[in-house]
Amino acid sequence: MRLSPEDISSKALPNSAAASAWMPPTRMERSPSALTDRAEKLVFWTIALVPLWWILGIQVFVYPVVGWYLLYRSLQSPRPVTLPFGWQMWCLYAGVWLVAIGINLWTGGAELGRSVTATGSITGVWLLTVAVWYAMRRLKVRYRVIVRAICIVGICQLAVAVFGEIYKQLTGSIPETQSLLITLVPSMPADIFFEARLYNYEQLDWDADPVTRLRSFYYWAPLAGTMSIFVCMGSWAERDRLFRWLGIAGGLITILLAAGRAAQVGIVLAAFITLWLGSRNGRQTLLWCSPLLGIASPLIFSKLYDYFFNYRSDSTAGRLALYQETFQAFTHSPWIGFGAQGRSQVLDVPLGSHSQLYSTLYQTGLIGCFVLSVAWVAVSFSVYRLVRQQPSLSPTLGAWAGLSLAMLTGELAAASVTVFVFAAWLGCAWNWTEQQAQQVPWSAATIIEPFTPWESFGHWWGGRG
Repeated sequence: MRLSPEDISSKALPNSAAASAWMPPTRMERSPSALTDRAEKLVFWTIALVPLWWILGIQVFVYPVVGWYLLYRSLQSPRPVTLPFGWQMWCLYAGVWLVAIGINLWTGGAELGRSVTATGSITGVWLLTVAVWYAMRRLKVRYRVIVRAICIVGICQLAVAVFGEIYKQLTGSIPETQSLLITLVPSMPADIFFEARLYNYEQLDWDADPVTRLRSFYYWAPLAGTMSIFVCMGSWAERDRLFRWLGIAGGLITILLAAGRAAQVGIVLAAFITLWLGSRNGRQTLLWCSPLLGIASPLIFSKLYDYFFNYRSDSTAGRLALYQETFQAFTHSPWIGFGAQGRSQVLDVPLGSHSQLYSTLYQTGLIGCFVLSVAWVAVSFSVYRLVRQQPSLSPTLGAWAGLSLAMLTGELAAASVTVFVFAAWLGCAWNWTEQQAQQVPWSAATIIEPFTPWESFGHWWGGRG
């Protein structure tokens, strides 16, 4: 039961000491600190307003700035938080990478410009992940705040996808959109990070007409697919049914139209894990479906093989050629790598890109690859233990598994929006588990929750304070 301040003030309080001993605290006593309240509002609107940062062209700046600011503010909280082993190894990997950059700059094995870009990835993506997680823990941001923000992103994705497809059907062309920043500064370097284009064209074969792929609010289509795994799984955890299904629909249609094959398989894996670990009904549903899937498996595998190796065959061949060239280059510096991406001799893309595995090998060598592998396994185990304690958190493990699969053909470089959202979600999942463990039996029905950011906004909009 949720009580409002009006409910509390309208009821007479018991006069006896015995009665007052069991009375739940009032909203004033239960209200969070001003630090937590401001943090919840900041992180909620930072995530929910993804479309605004996208159309302004400042998305690449917003998430690192807000993430590090939240960490700074969290250090003012007296609440101690232990950093899990997985995140400690994650930070160690960032340190190994920085050492690799320094060594290669000294020996001439890496270019200065690309080394600066790699350093930006370390601080703006890799270390940002740990910073945001830690900030959420110390600031005690609530789980449902992040989940609702993710749902709003999914609803916005649904709106622009429907708009884009209707526009294409009516006009025969894609809607032309552009960010305010690129409009004002057309010669902006590395403009892909500042654009606001809903679609991009891509050729399936050299002699075929290009097809469109949905980028939504992100830098490129594969990143839209990876982000949409989080959107689907985060929306799955939403309490409100309307928000939940609209958010899931927005994530699914984006994954479909972005045509990212890894993300499409990743969302299936994420849904399977969520159903299997989330509830007994989910496991029973999967078990009932298994005979049908077994009968249809030859057709399914045939279609999957055709989709991954024949559809967009030139893209597949290009990736394999890039991976082969990356591995050959890696053998010339196997222990510490080259620190930053190199220049490919066969494709017009950076050497050591388009796969987190090959990127890690090329830039940090076997040492970095070992450290990151330990970190990834340790984080996976921590999230799994979290889900075993609270099965309702199974979407977080599903999203992590989907991300892990997507990293076979993608990488975290420049994905600040992705890591900000997921790290915030994970940190709040830890908070929720801790809250459930500390909750006394009678408080489950009488706990008085502070206003959420959207409730505060509604009250302000309605002139109620």
